Parts: sequence; structure tokens; C-alpha cells
Amino acid sequence: MKAFRNTAFLTASVAWMGASCMVPVSLDEKDALVGTVWELQQIQMNDGALFAPTSPQNYTVEFTEVGEVFIQADCNRAAGAFNLVDGRITITLGPTTTAACPEGSLDTRFLQSIANANMLFFQGDDMFIDLAYGSGTMQFSPAETVSLTGRVWELQDIQFNDGKLLVAEPPENYTVEFMDDGSMAVQADCNRGRGSFTTSAEGRLGIAPIATTLAACPEGSIGGEFTQALSNANSYFFQDDQLFVEMLFDSGTLRFKEAVAPSLMGSVWKLQQIQMNDGSQTVPSNPDNYTIEFMDDGSVAVQADCNRGRGSFATATDNRLTITGVAITRMACPEGSSDTAFLRGLDSANSYFFRDGQLIIELMYDSGSMIFSAH
Repeated sequence: MKAFRNTAFLTASVAWMGASCMVPVSLDEKDALVGTVWELQQIQMNDGALFAPTSPQNYTVEFTEVGEVFIQADCNRAAGAFNLVDGRITITLGPTTTAACPEGSLDTRFLQSIANANMLFFQGDDMFIDLAYGSGTMQFSPAETVSLTGRVWELQDIQFNDGKLLVAEPPENYTVEFMDDGSMAVQADCNRGRGSFTTSAEGRLGIAPIATTLAACPEGSIGGEFTQALSNANSYFFQDDQLFVEMLFDSGTLRFKEAVAPSLMGSVWKLQQIQMNDGSQTVPSNPDNYTIEFMDDGSVAVQADCNRGRGSFATATDNRLTITGVAITRMACPEGSSDTAFLRGLDSANSYFFRDGQLIIELMYDSGSMIFSAH
């Protein structure tokens, strides 16, 4: 896959731009031009020909305050320089990828039109670029902002540039979540990890070494390869609502889709087992008797075998979970009941995640996990 800001392309772009005498743009309409990704709506030629992309998000242009321009032309990418004085704009294209886009693509026409830019103006929220010699007009609208943070990204595959392809099966077992504070949470199959990341306006992405648990995942797991590939991140971009992370040295690409976030609320969760990290295990004889239900108002309803109770819970963006103040009835349950272990586990809740439709609550001090299935 040829990607916008992979190592080779980005290096060539920076070198070319450095030789192009980039200067800060100064114009009254600068605030309207820069800081926005512009999606092509149509190219109207003055001979009557009209070209409208079926996927506007695949034809974009982005201007920076220092005179750079970054272009997505369907399956190809380009970088260049622009100058704007009194509404007259010139765009000089630099490094451009040369992938063969699917039949019907407007990549060539789009790039040719960009190179023929002559006049720029705004009407409402849209940007228009008139082409040289009065030959036509390009119309753009602001793209919806896609953010790296605030969502869970599920790995679809890792395509290495030596031809090796690793497919995530199932994708929900391989996820990454980037937090606003620069931290990140990773699920690598049966292991969990945390780390930190940095980004730049040019699409650079750096990920510090990820510390993970060390469980032995089932045969066929790609958890190790996933965390290693993430640690080698170099840059990122979005295309067709997907996240692409390019690896260092142009070695490969990770492709993600946004996860449909499961919710604590809306289900009654039945305990399947409590697995402690010292090897001990509690498996209830009747999971229907050990349940927890999380309410929208921050309360929880608990059934612990023959007893019932209510309490409260709180979560954080990094999947932290605390369950507090559970007031429980005090009936003496039958011999062999797991009510004490169940309540002790809930009181020690530290974080949570979902895997294969199950809710996993991890306990404090990395002491163990509680596994629930939805009722």
C-alpha cells in the first residue's frame, strides 16, 4: 500500500520543501484556508464537463501556515508548496506517488487541476479554486474532523512491505486506544498493555515501548507482532474512515477500523469465573446467581448467590473502574457458595475491557480477573 506520509515519501517531501523556500503565508483569509482538510465536491469545466467524486473524502487538500500543501488524490498522495497573494494562488506539486488507482478514479484530473490553480475564493463554508485560462472551477467543502483520540481502534491487518500479511482474527482482540493525555491502552489478544505516544501536525506518530502482561496466548495469536509493529510506528493518516499507521523504514502498514464500542450498561453480567494470578480459580456452580448490572445513573445492582445489594461505580477514559459502597443483605448462603469471593472481587475492581463478547474486570495489584458473560 502506498501511503501519504510513509518514511520515504515524507523524507522526500521534507527535502523538496526545504529547497522550495517555504515562507509563512500572509493573507486576510488565512484563518479560513489553513487548519482544515478540504474535500473535493466537484470540478466544473467551462466546456460543460462535470467531474464529481463518488467518495469526496478520497480527494483532499490541506494547506499549512508555512506554505505547504498536502494532497490525497484517491490512492495517491502528493506534497507541494503554494503561494497566495490577493486571492491569486499558485500550487507547485512536489513528490507524488504513482499507484494505479481503480477504474473511474479522478486522481489524474484532480492533480492536474490542482496544478492549474489560479484564483481562490470562499462562498459560505465552501472553498472554490478557479483554474488557469478560465478553464473551470474546483469546489471543496470542509471535511469532518477525524480524531486519533476518543475512540477504540480495532486492528484489521498488518501488511509488511516484504509481502507478509497478518490478519487480526478476531479484530476486537487487537485494539489500541489513544488518550488525550498522551497515554494509550493496548489489547494484544490475551495480553493488555499501556504506553505513551506523541503526534505532530505533519502526521508523525511516535509510540514509546509498550509494557504488557505476559500471558501465553493461544496458537495463531499475533499479539507479539502487533505490539512490535505499534512500537515501530512512524506516521499515520485516515482514509475511508479507517486509520493507517505506517511503520519505520517503510517496513509496513497497520490498518484499523473504529470499534463499535460495547457498553457496561444495558446488560446483566453473569460471573463465569474468577482467575487469580496465584493460580487459584473460583467457578460458580450457577452463574445466574452471581450477577452485576451497571445503571446509567452510576449505580450497580448485585446478586451474590442468596444475597442482593446495591452500590455505585465510576469509570474513566482509560477504562479504569471502581465499584464502591455495595450494601448487601446478610443471609447465610448454602455451603460451597462463592458469594464472599465474588464480593471481594468486585470491591477490588481496577479496570475493565471486553473480549469475545465477555466483560473482563481486572483486579487491583494485578492480582487476577473476573470474567462475565451478558445475560
